Parts: sequence; C-alpha cells; structure tokens
Amino acid sequence: YIHFDLATAGNFFLALNLGIFAATMVSRRLLSRLRSRRLLAGSCLLIGIGQLLLAAIQSPTLMLFPLILVGFAVGLLVPGVSLLVSDTMTAPCAVTVLSLAGLFFAAGSVSFTLLIWAAVHLLTAATMLILAAVFPLALAVSYFHWRMPPGAEPAPSHASLWEGLSPTGLLLCLALVVQSGSESAVGGWLALYWVHRLGVSLETALFALALYWAALALSKLLAPRLLWTGRLWRQLAVGTAASLFGCLLLLSTAGTGGGMVGALILGAGLGAVFPFTIRMIGQRLPYYHRGFLNDYFLLWLMGGLVAPWSIGHFAEAWGIEWALRTPAMAAILVFVLHFGLLLESRLSSRLPHRAPVSK
Repeated sequence: YIHFDLATAGNFFLALNLGIFAATMVSRRLLSRLRSRRLLAGSCLLIGIGQLLLAAIQSPTLMLFPLILVGFAVGLLVPGVSLLVSDTMTAPCAVTVLSLAGLFFAAGSVSFTLLIWAAVHLLTAATMLILAAVFPLALAVSYFHWRMPPGAEPAPSHASLWEGLSPTGLLLCLALVVQSGSESAVGGWLALYWVHRLGVSLETALFALALYWAALALSKLLAPRLLWTGRLWRQLAVGTAASLFGCLLLLSTAGTGGGMVGALILGAGLGAVFPFTIRMIGQRLPYYHRGFLNDYFLLWLMGGLVAPWSIGHFAEAWGIEWALRTPAMAAILVFVLHFGLLLESRLSSRLPHRAPVSK
C-alpha cells in the first residue's frame, strides 16, 4: 500500500470521514429504535466486515467503499458506547471521559503500530487486515450475547452540541478539530514521510511512528497532573513550542537519530496541548449532557481525518514535506485560538456575571 500515490492515500482518510459524517445523520434515529447492545454489536460487525473487504480488494478506488463502511460503523459506535456510560457524562466527569478517550486512542495506536512493525516482514498487508478484523468480530459476538441488567438501559439523549452553542464554544470546537487534525496528520503520514524523504526501510519508519504515538500517549497521561502545578498558558506555550520544534527537526534532519528525537518531541508537544483543550471545554462549557460528549468526540475524529486527506493532495502537488508543514501551522493556530480564549476569559471575569438561561 505504500506505493499508492499520495493523493489516493489521502482519499482513504476522506472515505472514513464521509462514513462518520453519514453516521452522525442517522445515529440519533437509530438510538431511538435500537437498544445499545444491538447498536454496539452491529457497529463492531460492520467494522470487521469492512476490514475483511479491504483485505480482499486490490483496487485503490474500490477500497474507498469498505473504508466508508468502517467510518459509518465508527460513527455509530461512539454514541453506542457513550450510552453505556451515560451516568459519567455530566460535568466534571465528561471531561475526564473525553480525556481518557484521547489517551486510549493513542495507546491503541501504539499497540497496533508495534504489531505491524513486528510482523512487517512476516505477514502480508491483507493477512494483517484479516487478523485485525478478528478483534471487532469477537466484540460483536460478545456484545450480542451480553445481557444488560434491568433498568440499565438509559434513554438516548437528543440534545446536540449545536443547541445554544456560544461563539466561545465554536472556537473550542475549532481548536479541538485542529488539535485532532495535527495528531492524526502526523500519525497518518509520518511513516510515509520517512520512507519517501529519508529513504529508510518500512520497519524503521514504523518504529519511529510507534515512538511518536508512545510519546503522545505518555504526554496525555502526565500533562493533566501538570495543569494543577503551573499556569495554563505556560503549558500551552511549552506544548506548542515543542510541537513546532519537533516538526522543524523532522523537516531539517537527514539522519535516523535526529528523526527519532523529533518524533518523540513532536508527540510529547501535541500530547501536552490536548488536555489543555479538554480542560478549557470543561471550564467554558460546564453544562454537559450526552449530546455534547458524542458530538465533541465525533468532531475530534472527523478533524483527525480531514487533515490527513488534505495533506495527501498537498504532498502530491508540492512534496511530502507538507506532511509536517501542515501540523506545524496547525499548532500555531491552536495556540492563537487558546490564547484568544484566555484573553477573553480574563476580560469576561471583570464583567458582571450572568447566569445561563435555561431553555
């Protein structure tokens, strides 16, 4: 698959995003008709089927259809899972749940990258996809046979993120989308960047990608503890500076050692900014419900897929360096958005407090 042209590889991310977007259009209707057990089992089944179809298809164009199917299933899986943990989806627990979701996403990415790295010379890509399909198919079977205790099935929430969302909330949404785009852009293109620009083996490129995901996961785990010990803007500045330095180091280095260090610094910097974004959401939008968490997490997923898609076309037209130039510019944009929100918070704190109007 690494021999596909870069624009085609970018379209794979677009296909996943289209599936997630389609799922958001029908998820609330399905939640009102299906119990969460059936929704979870069906979503995992569709993911497994999509991976098996990807293993069987060789045409890049035809691969778009199972990718749309996988994206659609993921878009249904998010509200299904949030329905099970609905008791925790009120402030301040919702912020913790969203933070853990980002942490587990990075940890899962580390695990799968290391598995591919270990088996890259032993198994074909199709075989890896077949083995990867076993996990969601097994989950589908377990969900289907799972019996929820009586009274544990909560009613679905029809509230949406967009209901009464303020301009501050829109800026936070934009910051979350751009932040997710930076993380996934590097995760989606770092290995190809190493292969195309540095000429290293795929095994070395995958190991560098695993280092990036590991640094991202550890930074997301440790950074929230630092939020209580220092000023928020200081951690934001340090995380942004580390992200920019990591991108510049990867763009300027011609050696494997410098690239490994750059991947570690970049992952640590991006991971430090993520909990800052989540805490800002918790502080500025404290009135949480399930619709908020569903939509915020789906926005996070969709933002993480738009950036790799655009990078594919940028890289095809102007060079693979755009795989790192785009995250560098996104890091600056996230800093500007958050710095503006901090200034707005200080100004609004000097104004008379107005209680939120309940509908």
